[in-house]
Amino acid sequence: MEKYGFFGGSFNPVTRAHIELAKDIVKKYELDKVIFVPVGDFYKKKNLISEQERYNMLLIATKEHNELEVSNIELNQTKNLTTLEAFKKIEKTYPNIYKYYIMGADNLYKMVQSEDCSTLMQSYKYIIIEREQIDCKKIINSNEILKKNEKHIQIMKNVQHNKTNATTARMKISQEGKYIEKILQNEVIEYIKANKLYK
Repeated sequence: MEKYGFFGGSFNPVTRAHIELAKDIVKKYELDKVIFVPVGDFYKKKNLISEQERYNMLLIATKEHNELEVSNIELNQTKNLTTLEAFKKIEKTYPNIYKYYIMGADNLYKMVQSEDCSTLMQSYKYIIIEREQIDCKKIINSNEILKKNEKHIQIMKNVQHNKTNATTARMKISQEGKYIEKILQNEVIEYIKANKLYK
């Protein structure tokens, strides 16, 4: 049975670190694919550009990597999907494969606060990407549901890419693109400039 990882996030914009992390996850967990799943327009996040622009940039960033794909499963919705609703759509669209749900460590906080926490933890398997100043183990040990289902959680170390994130990218773009090529792929930079994004 094939193994897929579903990498959710805003990807606002997609960075070199996102791509390298996805490739590292493919190798480390012996996955057949990692599929990026950008959130839609109804996701509440400051400075979030349109879902179509973020989706287009992901297509550009992944086009030369056969093991990476992009899904529009959360796009063109009439409301923001809950995590459980998004997972159910993925389960229906991608049957008969072994699935991991990939997310940043900050999403563990959101998981704990979700009314669906018990169902989410019992029903699905996760790869959690570590972030600076977030102690994944501490979060798990402090929550009964997470601790009970710890076998469903794999923690991915992320020392190399911790300081190159989308927030930094947006800040650099606003500073006339200073050193932005270290954070974003050249074709993604060209797309941002051509469409006057993050100005």
